[in-house]
Amino acid sequence: MDLNSTENITYQLDCDKEFLHPNSTLFNPYFQGAVYTMYAVIFIVALIGNGFVCYIVLSSPRMRTVTNYFIMNLAVGDMLITILCVPFTSVALLKQYWPFGSFLCPVVNYSQALSVFVSAYTLVAISIDKYMVIMWPLKPRISKSFATSIIGLVWLIAGTTVLPTGTFAKVYQPNGTQYEYCDR
Repeated sequence: MDLNSTENITYQLDCDKEFLHPNSTLFNPYFQGAVYTMYAVIFIVALIGNGFVCYIVLSSPRMRTVTNYFIMNLAVGDMLITILCVPFTSVALLKQYWPFGSFLCPVVNYSQALSVFVSAYTLVAISIDKYMVIMWPLKPRISKSFATSIIGLVWLIAGTTVLPTGTFAKVYQPNGTQYEYCDR
């Protein structure tokens, strides 16, 4: 074949077959056991740690400060991603396909994005609160009820911002494969 030829040549790389090959590292039982163990440890530590944060803030009256409400909101966002994302991500990663059906695809994608945006917007709210304390130290801080309203607004804005992620996520089956993929 002449290198200067003007023919259009299409190369089709089938990456799916490489990942799903039985001799792939992903199918090694020791590798899968190690990955599942690490994900399980992360799952348990995240639930216990964030659960303690929520419990301490809610159970102790002196811990119910505006900043701690914001920190508790971060913990709730982390628990959301722990419960709705870590198990699905670990299984889909090791299996290299989406085994959970078409309903959970948009739910998991939406909750992943939602928890990230909630964390980011909560950090912005904390930054604004701290900025106001530093710039106007003699003015009263925001009230707990106003902080609760801000947290509600954070969830509303985050939920609205990531709505397209859940709306357009769908499960599809590429031509010639028996596996489904969850894609955004």
